[in-house]
Amino acid sequence: MKYPEIIDACRTAFTGFERNDKTDLVALLADDVVFEFSDSLPYGGTYHGKAEFLAFWKHVYHEWEYFNYDARAVLEAENYIIVPVIARAKSRNGFSMENEHLFLFQVRDGQIVHGRIYADTARGRDIIEGQAPRSFPKVILG
Repeated sequence: MKYPEIIDACRTAFTGFERNDKTDLVALLADDVVFEFSDSLPYGGTYHGKAEFLAFWKHVYHEWEYFNYDARAVLEAENYIIVPVIARAKSRNGFSMENEHLFLFQVRDGQIVHGRIYADTARGRDIIEGQAPRSFPKVILG
């Protein structure tokens, strides 16, 4: 294992739903870290530096009463840490959601230099807008 400290920090940050603690993860971010999330949600966009990374989470909690994760795994591949998670959230308007996300972190010199969340933003947008999440039937190919 090339980055055990980052692996442990990701486990602490993204495991156990209400026990999520990002303190160690934030400490391992490079000062000039770039963090991206789809701009199809009000708190999406590209964030630069630790202060903006923390601002991202503040924006998330502006829309959600809680938004917690439980990691399915924390994987390391070359200079990347991959964290597939189950997300549980409740919006400020009372709708709940369970969804799968994936965090992808790039590491250089023992620090996280880039991060991105891959998520079903359509489901989150439905809930923030006060709608039950929409699902569509499977297309049957004939």
